[in-house]
Amino acid sequence: MRTKTFAAVLFLMVTAVMMSPTSISWAKGSVGEVLVGNVSAMTGPTSGTHMMCQSGSKDYLYYLNEKQGGIKGEKGQVKVKYVSYDSQYVATKAKDGFARLRGQGIIVLTHCASGHSDALQVDYERAKIPLVTGSHGIASVWSDWAYGNYHSGVANMIRTWIVWCKENWEKEGKPGGQLVLGCVATDEPFVPLALWDIDSFVKEQGIKLVKETIPKGTTDASPQLLRLKEAGSKAIFVQSSAPGAVVILNSAKAMNLGIPMTQCAAATLGDVIALGGPELAEGYQGEYFFEPMSKNPKYEDSQGMKLVKELWAKNHPGEKPNDMYVNGIMSGMVIAEGIRLALNEVPPAELTGETLKKYGLDRIKNFDCMGLSKPITYVEDDHIGPKHLRYWVVRKGVLEPVSDWIPTTDFRIPKK
Repeated sequence: MRTKTFAAVLFLMVTAVMMSPTSISWAKGSVGEVLVGNVSAMTGPTSGTHMMCQSGSKDYLYYLNEKQGGIKGEKGQVKVKYVSYDSQYVATKAKDGFARLRGQGIIVLTHCASGHSDALQVDYERAKIPLVTGSHGIASVWSDWAYGNYHSGVANMIRTWIVWCKENWEKEGKPGGQLVLGCVATDEPFVPLALWDIDSFVKEQGIKLVKETIPKGTTDASPQLLRLKEAGSKAIFVQSSAPGAVVILNSAKAMNLGIPMTQCAAATLGDVIALGGPELAEGYQGEYFFEPMSKNPKYEDSQGMKLVKELWAKNHPGEKPNDMYVNGIMSGMVIAEGIRLALNEVPPAELTGETLKKYGLDRIKNFDCMGLSKPITYVEDDHIGPKHLRYWVVRKGVLEPVSDWIPTTDFRIPKK
């Protein structure tokens, strides 16, 4: 008798819970949590660039948490928790950092370090944790687990510039008979990747490229610039982060160099202006794969840029705008779009690195980050991302375009 009474009571209790509007609302409205990890240099020479990328991606994802309650798909909603590790741009530290963040349960990794894109490739592929990178290396462009959102591979920065210079030289009637270009680089981890097999490309283009490297920690690049000038360089490409670029510009100004110089995408003109001042940066050119925050205010902002400026004002009040922040914002946008698409297919409890890749990142098509870049599409064997850039120049502390959007070169090392 007692058993029957207990069973009847239990049945009524379970029925009441199932019929409760509160319990139904909780089940439908529950919000999961996913971890996004960042391994990059928070200290050291490249930390200025890396921290801006980290800040941009984190600020955007937390903006979604606050304004929209997270990221929502047809089968559920999640909020993002952002965790990071300081690698100091050292491969061994990066591997340790990735292992630690993996242990915490990240489902996606992000950074803007080309050296880490390659050095960690075995790690994130083995762990089946996708990488959304603001800077592909030379091997990572072939990885099925790495997704670029910024440039078309570090080795294509100088290659695209060479093609652009050659086209302009040909339009001018090929003055001098042979095009001689210069490259000055700092001793940083990304530089060997950026110059990978460049001699073969130069030979194909039928031009001459003179290369110089300035030692780590130097405050004078005059000897290197003088050799480039004496070699007849018509233009010079700068492979450096912002601190090295300022050293090079100071030396060029002191010796009245008079040769156009272009900053590679490892740093932005905005970085250089902020660090060296607008007068030093006057006339300095740079390559951009996205809409720069430092552009002349007379140019209309995209919807994405309006949001970038809103987030900058909120999270960096009183600070001068930094263009590399846009790189980070775009990483956050790609991650969020991947999560949104994946949540259309799986509930939050089943959202892992594998399902994020399969149902999310692999399905991103014609995604222009609210107008910040040319559309991004990921297909099998090609997760490079944006494949167009524009060249800009500093004029009175702001940026003016010196080219329209142009397609980048598509160099990739031979696939193994």
